[in-house]
Amino acid sequence: MSILLLGLKSIYVVCICYAMVSDFKSLIIPNWIVVVLVSSFVISAAIGMQLGSILAHLAVAAMVLLFFLAFFLAGWVAGGDVKLIAAIALWIGPENASLFVLLTAFLGALLALALLLIKKHGGVVGGTLGHNWLYQRARALAERSQCPYGVAIGLAALLSSAGVFK
Repeated sequence: MSILLLGLKSIYVVCICYAMVSDFKSLIIPNWIVVVLVSSFVISAAIGMQLGSILAHLAVAAMVLLFFLAFFLAGWVAGGDVKLIAAIALWIGPENASLFVLLTAFLGALLALALLLIKKHGGVVGGTLGHNWLYQRARALAERSQCPYGVAIGLAALLSSAGVFK
């Protein structure tokens, strides 16, 4: 693997991690993250992919975009989540797309369940956990019924990115 390709794949990981932290802290996934993910994929594809493979990756990204656009229109996810998941699907491609989408759904459900439990039982937790910034932020999100779905998308991406790093 060339140093340039390794650098582009490192950018992929850094962007995902930044998106997760940003979404958790502010419920915003900056547009520049999506631009960098797509741009770095284009460069990566130009360096080491054949046209058929590039088209397959584009098709997966388009399908995921349309699928999650329906979720956005239903009010279940935010626009930043849709853009992020489509940009990641571009990188993931057809080999791991099913795993990525299933992990996203599973981790998203776990995150939503955790926030519901915090909302219902959050006042019961005391000691050091109650004073922890991470817990306080989760509790604030739970009390406002907000779910940073970018966290689930990012974790699913990192767990299913084996194809990205071959």
